[in-house]
Amino acid sequence: MCGIAGIIKFKDSGIHIVECIQKMNDAIRHRGPDGEGYLAITNAEEVTLFGKDTLPEIISSPILHGPQKALQEAGNATTILAHRRLKIIDITPTGHQPMCNIDKNLWIVFNGEIYNYIELREQLKKEGYNFHTASDTEVILAAYSKWGYDCVNHFNGMWAFTIYDKQKKVLFASRDRFGVKPFYYSVNKDHFAFASEQKALLAGKVVDFAPNDKAIFDYWVFSEMEEEEEGMFKGIYELFPSHSLTLNLETQELKKWRYYTLPYSDKFEDKTIGDRAVYIDKISEYIHQAVKIRLRSDVELGSCLSGGLDSSSIVSIIHNTSGKPINTFTAAFKEAAIDESPWAKIVSDHTHSKTHYTYPSSGELLKDLHDLIYCQDIPIWSTSTYSQYRVMQLIKESGIRVVLDGQGGDELFAGYDNYYFYHFRDFALHKGSFFKEARATGRFKELGKRYLSQLFLKEYMPRLPLSLQWNLRLRAHPELKYLNPDFVDRNKPRLDKSQDKYSLNEALYHDFNNTLLKSYLKCEDRCSMWHSVESRTPFADDINLIEYIYSLPSSIKISNGRLKSLMRDAMRGTLPQAIIDRKDKKGYLTPSRKWIAEIRNEVKDIFENSSASEYLDTKKILKDYDLLFNHPNAADNPRIFKLMVFPIWLKIFSKGN
Repeated sequence: MCGIAGIIKFKDSGIHIVECIQKMNDAIRHRGPDGEGYLAITNAEEVTLFGKDTLPEIISSPILHGPQKALQEAGNATTILAHRRLKIIDITPTGHQPMCNIDKNLWIVFNGEIYNYIELREQLKKEGYNFHTASDTEVILAAYSKWGYDCVNHFNGMWAFTIYDKQKKVLFASRDRFGVKPFYYSVNKDHFAFASEQKALLAGKVVDFAPNDKAIFDYWVFSEMEEEEEGMFKGIYELFPSHSLTLNLETQELKKWRYYTLPYSDKFEDKTIGDRAVYIDKISEYIHQAVKIRLRSDVELGSCLSGGLDSSSIVSIIHNTSGKPINTFTAAFKEAAIDESPWAKIVSDHTHSKTHYTYPSSGELLKDLHDLIYCQDIPIWSTSTYSQYRVMQLIKESGIRVVLDGQGGDELFAGYDNYYFYHFRDFALHKGSFFKEARATGRFKELGKRYLSQLFLKEYMPRLPLSLQWNLRLRAHPELKYLNPDFVDRNKPRLDKSQDKYSLNEALYHDFNNTLLKSYLKCEDRCSMWHSVESRTPFADDINLIEYIYSLPSSIKISNGRLKSLMRDAMRGTLPQAIIDRKDKKGYLTPSRKWIAEIRNEVKDIFENSSASEYLDTKKILKDYDLLFNHPNAADNPRIFKLMVFPIWLKIFSKGN
């Protein structure tokens, strides 16, 4: 797990390429504190370079791709690729990057893990390919030699990488199928630059800080996080999951394409899939395989543990596989209503784990708020991100570098309450009634009301005039009245959304692809990598498991009122029964309103003379300040925390941190 960056200077632009790449790489040092490396490319040659954090053992090593000069000696390079290293696989000097193949006509900077690299290496050896390292990085290069741009379809894992192909004079970049690892870029007449985090492009001054109205409006109104290529920062683009690109270094032509589309069943029922016991056994097998292959590491592993179904399954499978106690990490709270530590203890006792707890508080949130927002690049939407941040901090303090986490399990197996809506609507369409299914939940009255409300929002509200839609949103979410009216008026056409007529499988597919799951994976990546920890997410990137689950029909994914029924049944015999039967899903809950009330006075000055007034009605916020922020016992409302976070984000990035 690492950080990558690069810059390609076009023609005779005024970019000081060495200074630029140094600042970019420094900005993501947290992603790889174990060293740095560079590759400078000119028309005549490629030169490997070392920086101030390159270890002496790397500089003096006889490895094929060892650094030859200092970064400041890059000369007249027009392209420089940069890498920050976190040692996980092949922790010897041969794992250093940028890395080349034996012929030195291919070079790579890579962030991620290809979990099936051992099988691929053996396959490629039989094809005549030779290797000079024990890393998964070199396997990518050999796979590219064998299959070209199609190599990514052979990988099971998470990745963002850039390959320099000397013969073709192109850069080839790719990102994993569902967005576990990040890749951002900027391009104009002077340059093409890329990095693992947006802050690196800002630090290198290849892009000036400028907020993007469209993404900010979507953040406030729809709670969407950068679902378009140009996100919160104007001029910074995201290479979407399942996409690759090439840049021709001679013509500067940039091409992008989607290399993978997740297939899914569009059937409500399917009589051909056999008995439930058959596919439950198959799911169990796939889950176990997904976890086991992610235990490949040259350093010690641990696991996050909330006490929920996903993380508990991972911990139990690791224990059953190794037979040894593992380190688990849990966020705990004094408020019993949100504290999951009793559930986590059931699992840790069951697996004889070495348990570690962190107890976040409002005072610590206030102290860490700047770093929390800066590490995420974009304004966060919930204090739950801080809970995850603190768990990753605890992992680092415990000396663990790799953890597994259950991110993706809810989007894969239908674990959120909102999936009931699609399940009920499927039954209403195909069976003529949803009453039996709704009653099976034991929450008929509550979910019945919610069903009717969502039916209006998803199917009928998009047909209304935009002004009426906005008024209805204000009634549902009165805190939106604190948005600047001019900002709302400029972006009101974005309210024109199409009707949501998804089946359950279509809704799961939508959430899994470049929308909900990607936003959670972004938080996972930034929180873990800020603390130099690699987080592995078997439910979010194991292609064999994911494709199998999506091949199954909608009707079997919620059964007898049980969300995640397939996973619950597949984990019987592996998990304690109490975890399988658990219904009070929480998921990184925090005492958000209590924390907001406790820190409100310390952040009040951020609304005075703030540049946020272009987006927020700061005068109205200050007038209603206690009305907004002094309700410690109120139900959580993420938009309230966003009102506090957004102006801090603007201040941090407008001043360059």
